[in-house]
Order: sequence, then structure tokens, then C-alpha cells
Amino acid sequence: MKNSFSSLLVLSILLFVQQTNAATTCHIVDGIEKNDPPIKFHCASGNDDLGIHYPKFNDDFKFKFGFNLFRETVFFCHFWWGTIDAIFEVYRDSGNCGAEGGLDSGTCYWLIKEDGFYFAPKYNPPASELIRKYGW
Repeated sequence: MKNSFSSLLVLSILLFVQQTNAATTCHIVDGIEKNDPPIKFHCASGNDDLGIHYPKFNDDFKFKFGFNLFRETVFFCHFWWGTIDAIFEVYRDSGNCGAEGGLDSGTCYWLIKEDGFYFAPKYNPPASELIRKYGW
């Protein structure tokens, strides 16, 4: 009985780790056609600094990460466009990739536009599925 319980416990832990190790991919796409002045952004988490980026129109900056069993994963980005800027979380475990409620799809898609930042929980969604989450 003790052996069966130990085996079941180990199997449960392995299944949990396998499910929670699923990777999430964040996409940040520059959707400002004129891009004058150019966009600049810096993204980071508590563990990773992803550096400063200068995308051009339609560039897709993407990064992938796995689940952290011991602390919540949070990525934030600071965006600059000329004299204006914005800072917000592009991913938080408890926020389900920016979408309140529901399950994490494994994809965060952010589109930068002249009037703000649009989100969708899947890659390259149609315009009708984009949700404006933040302004500049």
C-alpha cells in the first residue's frame, strides 16, 4: 500500500510538472506604419532582462518562457514613442496573459498602434479580435 501511494505521488508530481512546463510565447508587434519617431521598448522580468529594442513596422519581437513553480512569472515592458511613453505588464501568471479570466492560451499577442496597445490571446488575430488594453 505504501509503495503504491509513493508511486502515485511521484506520477502525480511528474504530470503536474509536465503540464506546468508548457511554454508561453509573447509577441510584440510594431503596428505604427509611419514609425516617425521610431518606437523603442525594453522588456524584463524578475529573472530576465530582454534588452532594448527598436522595431520597424510589422516587426514581431517574440520571447518564450516556461512556468516557474516557485514564484509568479511577470514580464513588463516600457515603451517610448517620441515624447510619450507607457509601462505595463505584458504577462502575469495570475492575469492569464493579459486576458482577465479564462485559461492561458500559451500566446500573448500585443500590437502597438498610434492610439495604444492592443491584446489578443492568439498569434496574428483578425482586427475584430484585438482588444485595446492601454493608451499611450
